[in-house]
Amino acid sequence: MILLFDVGNTNLYIGISDGSTILSTFRMVTDVNQTPDEYYIRIKPFIENIKVTGIAIGSVVPQVTISLVKIAEKYFNLQPVIIQPGTKTGVLIKTDNPREVGADLIADAAGIETNDPTLIIDLGTANKFIYVKNKTMHGVVIAPGIGIQIKSLDGNTALLHEVEIKAPNKVLGTNTISCIQSGVIYGTATMIEGMVERIREEVKEPFRIILTGGLSRLLKEHIRLDLERDSRLVLKGLLNIYLKNK
Repeated sequence: MILLFDVGNTNLYIGISDGSTILSTFRMVTDVNQTPDEYYIRIKPFIENIKVTGIAIGSVVPQVTISLVKIAEKYFNLQPVIIQPGTKTGVLIKTDNPREVGADLIADAAGIETNDPTLIIDLGTANKFIYVKNKTMHGVVIAPGIGIQIKSLDGNTALLHEVEIKAPNKVLGTNTISCIQSGVIYGTATMIEGMVERIREEVKEPFRIILTGGLSRLLKEHIRLDLERDSRLVLKGLLNIYLKNK
């Protein structure tokens, strides 16, 4: 079995694959202060009954990348495939500095199986719009994610505090909590709708839209666009990259 690690600033998203499909997934909070052994203890219950033969890592948190490499070497006697300069990804990156492009963006793009123009909207710590066509990444938009928006209000205002991430029943709130929830949920949904319209005007061609990321389930029903949701897109991309390098 192959372990797939998508390391984000908020969550560690892990998949188990037989080499062709993603069999199961689980998430845990990213903690840069944990040792490799502590991370392994957290991961172990999910993989106790499987034989790990390969590991792929896509990470935007260098400290955690180091821990996962040490786990691979110590507990599995494996050298992981890491998304980094020199790794074969199958994705051509048309940006000013391809080395700056995050591993999560590359893995998302590598998860697209067709050559059709596709806009990936990845909702996580940051909201990312990735335009892909013919296995080529043509451009990206990055905006603050919902969690960051809430923390910004909590940290920069005296009377507004951190609230649960959920959609209120109405757009116009009648208490502080529902007002903040409306702003971040419906505000993000509206931002996505407007950004998609601007991207359409710029690329001048029809494209499919794939919604993914940890908050995609919550947001999907509130976005007034024709789109599909694939929560495992980044793991599919990691698997594709692993297979290209093994």
